Amino acid sequence: MSNINKDKKLINAHTHVFTGNFVPPYLAKTIVPWPFFYLLHTGWIINQFKKYYKEKYKNQFGNSTDEDEKDILWKAIYKEKHKNRKNVNRRFFISSRPYLNIPYKIIVFWLTVIAVLFLIEFLTHFFPLAEKTSEKIASFKDTLHSYYLYFDFSKIIKAIWVAAVLWFFKPSRKTVFLVLKSLFPIVKKLSSKKLKHLLDRYFLLGRFTFYGTQRKIAQRVLHQLPPDSGIVILPMDMEYMGAGKSKMTKEILKTKEANILNKEIEEGNPYDNKWTEYDYQDIYKYQMREIWQFAKKPKDKKLKKSYYPFVFIDPRRVEEEGKGFFDYEIVGNRMKLKDCFIKTYMENRNFSGFKIYPALGYYPFDPYLLPIWRYASENNIPIMTHCVMGTIYYRGSKKKSWNYHPVFQQEYSKDVYEPMLLPQVKNVDFQFNFTHPLNYLCLVEEQFLATIIRDSNPKHDLKKLFGYSETDGTLAYNLSNLKICLAHFGGEEEWAKYMESDRHTYSQRLIREPKEAINFMKNSSKEFSWYKLNTLWDETDWYSLICSLLINYENMYADISYIISKPSIYPLLKTSLEKGENYHKEHLKYLAEPLDNKKAKHLTGKNKLRSRILFGTDFYVVRNHNSDKDLYTQITSYLSQEDFNLIARENTHNYLSRN
Repeated sequence: MSNINKDKKLINAHTHVFTGNFVPPYLAKTIVPWPFFYLLHTGWIINQFKKYYKEKYKNQFGNSTDEDEKDILWKAIYKEKHKNRKNVNRRFFISSRPYLNIPYKIIVFWLTVIAVLFLIEFLTHFFPLAEKTSEKIASFKDTLHSYYLYFDFSKIIKAIWVAAVLWFFKPSRKTVFLVLKSLFPIVKKLSSKKLKHLLDRYFLLGRFTFYGTQRKIAQRVLHQLPPDSGIVILPMDMEYMGAGKSKMTKEILKTKEANILNKEIEEGNPYDNKWTEYDYQDIYKYQMREIWQFAKKPKDKKLKKSYYPFVFIDPRRVEEEGKGFFDYEIVGNRMKLKDCFIKTYMENRNFSGFKIYPALGYYPFDPYLLPIWRYASENNIPIMTHCVMGTIYYRGSKKKSWNYHPVFQQEYSKDVYEPMLLPQVKNVDFQFNFTHPLNYLCLVEEQFLATIIRDSNPKHDLKKLFGYSETDGTLAYNLSNLKICLAHFGGEEEWAKYMESDRHTYSQRLIREPKEAINFMKNSSKEFSWYKLNTLWDETDWYSLICSLLINYENMYADISYIISKPSIYPLLKTSLEKGENYHKEHLKYLAEPLDNKKAKHLTGKNKLRSRILFGTDFYVVRNHNSDKDLYTQITSYLSQEDFNLIARENTHNYLSRN
């Protein structure tokens, strides 16, 4: 497709620019035991990182405005250089002389051992050790004491000793941590992989919150792509995930005061283009307003064509805010929006799509979302949905109703079908069910969608909206052409699972039957089978499931955001972009189709699959692994120019197209 996409804009289909101001305070909940997660308050930790970066880069980011200030900054830079030179010379003086280096290392080792013993003594007051372990430690202390190597100092001296060792001797920190981790389960739990990922997220938030505004962060990602590129901006609404509520910060309130002084804030209509009190009603509305301010009203008009912001949708906000958030009427069998939040951003302010994050505690077919999905379907509005197990998920208490799937059935005895059991208990594990790619069958398959609408609460008025027939259970309006992108393509682990599944029947379908892949609705006897769906849900890798969704449904996409940082996925990605049978014949029909959203109907099998994959990085979440320019360089080096242009230009153009 190189002959048709070279003139289309290169677009990163998955980026984030939100700051720590928009993140709830207790993300450590369920990862760190109660009440310790309260100590890892998001705002406090992010502020510490901000202070760290401000101190670290104070000389580079001095923003000097006059010669006196510049002189002060340069003096500080010279002072730091002299300090570094002295430190290097001192370390070399010791390390280059064995008669100094060996005693030095012995002394540091002894200081570290004593610090470990002091810490063990402190922790055993709260978390007693096994009797045998305590006896061995006591015996070791007695031995050291007999050689005058251990002293029973006061608590203050012990605390100073530990702090000094951890502060001055960096290698000692790891030693101390490993010993404590082996002795105390609570330390091991506090140092879990999940907590590490969470701290990495805090680190990134602090790092990019340093820039102050979403506009400055957006510039950081845009400037790492070739000129005239674009980015999809995906906001987040985490107010309903059970991790506490975000509050309006002092920095945000200062912008309100500034806007009032500039007479830009007005009481009254929240749907016009001026700042209003409505924009400061909560942290989510401010986030969206700030995005619009720089993405669709930039001082540099060229940037207006570079940003594609989405609106985040959470069904609990739709429920809470009612018609103020989403309101419509039916005119000529089509939805027409009344004044509401969605109309303001999608029609008045020209946002590009919708973003959802089911791991926060809901299914993508939630009744409060379905009216919005009909609106999206009628207007070819793209939806970006999170589709990988991750660090951000629902932190509240699990509801009893979540023990069973709302739509899918399971055979508990011969010909007796009841809701499918969802056995996961922990929050981190239960996100599997909200995030599962098969949930999207409940939107694009009329059989499942009709079941949801049939069983829906009358207050949603879904039967009327979708034209549900009580006689035969059919719908006058379905969502079969709903445009959905499954972000992160299931995750690196699922790609690895696919490569390792050499005996699983359904994981072979992409190779054996590339044109059809997995048929979700029929078994080998060409009959509908709950057993098959249950097996696919529990056992089949998400790579196979997602590829099959992309092949079998009209407007399903997947992006390679975040997993693009994993070199292990590149060979399979290249295979996924291979051309299939009858490529040239199908491609001619593709070129002749005038409607971007209908082009893929002319493609089958691998030709369809390669047309549904999008380039995305997951900036800035992926920054702990690679910068965006590094990822761009790696993938353009690995893929052919035609394949890269396909996923970064042609496919993203079709995904974002509203014609």
